Amino acid sequence: MYPACQPRTRVAIIAAMSDSTGVVVEVHGMLATVLVDGARVRCRPPRDRTTPVIGDRVTVDHGEDPPRITSIGPRERTYQRLSVSGPTPVATHIERLVIVTSAFPGPRLGLIDRMWIALDDPAVQVVLVLNKCELPSAADSVKDLDDFVALGAEVIQTSTKAPLGLELLGERLSHGLSVLAGHSGVGKSSLLNALVPGARVKVGDVHDPTGKGRHTTTVATVHPYRDGLLVDTPGVRAFALDGLSLEGLAERFPGFREPSERCHFAGCLHDGEEGCAVVDEAPPERVQRWLALLASVREERVAARAPADKPARRPR
Repeated sequence: MYPACQPRTRVAIIAAMSDSTGVVVEVHGMLATVLVDGARVRCRPPRDRTTPVIGDRVTVDHGEDPPRITSIGPRERTYQRLSVSGPTPVATHIERLVIVTSAFPGPRLGLIDRMWIALDDPAVQVVLVLNKCELPSAADSVKDLDDFVALGAEVIQTSTKAPLGLELLGERLSHGLSVLAGHSGVGKSSLLNALVPGARVKVGDVHDPTGKGRHTTTVATVHPYRDGLLVDTPGVRAFALDGLSLEGLAERFPGFREPSERCHFAGCLHDGEEGCAVVDEAPPERVQRWLALLASVREERVAARAPADKPARRPR
């Protein structure tokens, strides 16, 4: 789907064309790199100052120097950052969201739920990569992911030390646009280095005994891989869910879309309301994860509205 990037000597050939179409593969400052017929073309954004994002299908005018993006096609299947200013797209037209977890300290189920909510389209395939499966805790960690498998997610067990599962993971990522996300320290960078020779993604240390890692990726980066693209997003220790109402979060929560349509009241938060089809039909562990997330988001929003502590006055 995405041809391998060619040297910039092809840009001169492309420049002879008045307009061409391509896919945005990098965004850096005020410029974006567009893959046009296999060549990477550095472009200015549209005149309306719309910020391109990775995966955008765009039209490029080569009559300017540097070329300019003149139009951006409609976005669908988008992975977003949910900030107080509203959803901000990270990548669009994605085929799959790949959430990397690890056997130690174990999958953070609440973080998986939050990252799943960041998808605007339930049709996007979710792949859960359980890394560091050379560890004895791997079997229990796989069981922790059973409910996500019931929701349609695929679980791939991997290890860069064994090695294990790299061939299967590579096959899954071999076409289309895949977004890689995960908690800091789960080995996402090591997996990328194993899959993409020459990627040279910086690998950070893990803080024992907590298993928390250092951030090694600070912005989303793109790596061509076989017939696809891999979008590596920064590792996180927390994943905010601002910019969506509580009702919106309830609608997007994994596995809640269909039963919520049968709730007695519109905008149900599935928090003890009478006639709630979600509570009646969903597995208890899924409902408990939702209630934990709902309580956490409420606390985060109360804390965000709290005024900052004022420094005590010093006596003269």
